[in-house]
Amino acid sequence: MIRSLTIGVPVFTQSKTHLTQQLIAFNRHSELISQKFNLPFRTARLTLPAPDFNSDVTEGGLRSVIDTVRDLAASAGARWYCLPINLFDSNASAAVLDEVLNLIVRDSQLFVNLIVAKQKTISIAGAYEASKFITNLSRRSSNGIDNFRLGVSAACNAGTPFFPFSRHEGAEAGFSIALETTDSALSIAERARKEQWTLSQFQDELILKLQSAFSQAEQFGRELEAASGVHFLGIDGSFAPFPDGKTSVASVIESLGPTPVGCLGTVFMTSVLTDAIKVAAHRANATLVGFNGVMFSVLEDNGLAHANNLRALSLEKLALFSTVCGCGIDMVPIPSTTFSEDIAGLILDISALAIRLNKPLGVRLLPIPNKSVNEYTQLNLDFLCDGRVMETGISASKPILADAEWRYGSDR
Repeated sequence: MIRSLTIGVPVFTQSKTHLTQQLIAFNRHSELISQKFNLPFRTARLTLPAPDFNSDVTEGGLRSVIDTVRDLAASAGARWYCLPINLFDSNASAAVLDEVLNLIVRDSQLFVNLIVAKQKTISIAGAYEASKFITNLSRRSSNGIDNFRLGVSAACNAGTPFFPFSRHEGAEAGFSIALETTDSALSIAERARKEQWTLSQFQDELILKLQSAFSQAEQFGRELEAASGVHFLGIDGSFAPFPDGKTSVASVIESLGPTPVGCLGTVFMTSVLTDAIKVAAHRANATLVGFNGVMFSVLEDNGLAHANNLRALSLEKLALFSTVCGCGIDMVPIPSTTFSEDIAGLILDISALAIRLNKPLGVRLLPIPNKSVNEYTQLNLDFLCDGRVMETGISASKPILADAEWRYGSDR
């Protein structure tokens, strides 16, 4: 199954009329070809290019852009849309960020991706702006839910289908595919445990299953591209949780040994799973985009939420897993009293891993108002888990010696 089709919409360079016609046709072709391949998809989503605040949109003009995108989403049958904001853009002023904050509160379909690192450069100023944004957004609701739709991305390529770390690039529309692979991995892992396979037997079986899935998705993407004229950008086959109470990344890892997930051995088993995705995609000759790793999304995964409740997870462990997994620090509840400087420090840590390891990563934190460490969230949503507010550690940080942007000495 396809988790999502994410369509990049060049809303600043193409007319609304042209894009509407293109999305209606794409929607029709995607449904027909989905039936042909017996490959249903759960959702369609739209993602935008990061606006250039010097030429694409003026201060105060984002609201009309989002109104246009809402109409386009209806044409495409899309539930969500994502607005990336490039924090390297010196014109992304405090007033612009205030407007973005108001938009995300007002529009429950809108996700926002704050970009703080690209290729070999980290925006230290951007990390501090992002941390203030997270803190301010957490104060706009009683339970902290709005940060569910806000991500901070580091070195995430254009076309990444997973929200909120998505963005489009280029003057033409394109689409990418997020595959749903965790149910297959869990089924194989449970069988391996029951029948006492070796780890290599498990990985070989998983690679075969994923190879078939990548191959089918690649054919689907190529055919949809030919029929619709919308460019096929690639596939993300990451293991990600699905909020059905059983499709859990944690359950996959625990079936293979480390229990609860987060204990010693988790890094090793995560690397085995990530390797399986890479090998399968290579053998399928698949076009890759996005993370293609293991996603530890704490409040979207019943097993991870349970492990967190047992105090088997921490921010330091999740950062360690980021070296071999998919998405970084994702969907983690923290106290709303966490210092903005500490959130900025965590964003810089994850950005450093992304740049030095040459892999896309992100940060999605949920500061929970009026909740202390070890108290429980009360999000009360069917697509999220409630869980323990995580400790952020001892902090006596002094301001970081800072340039506005940072490049390592070997890259300067």
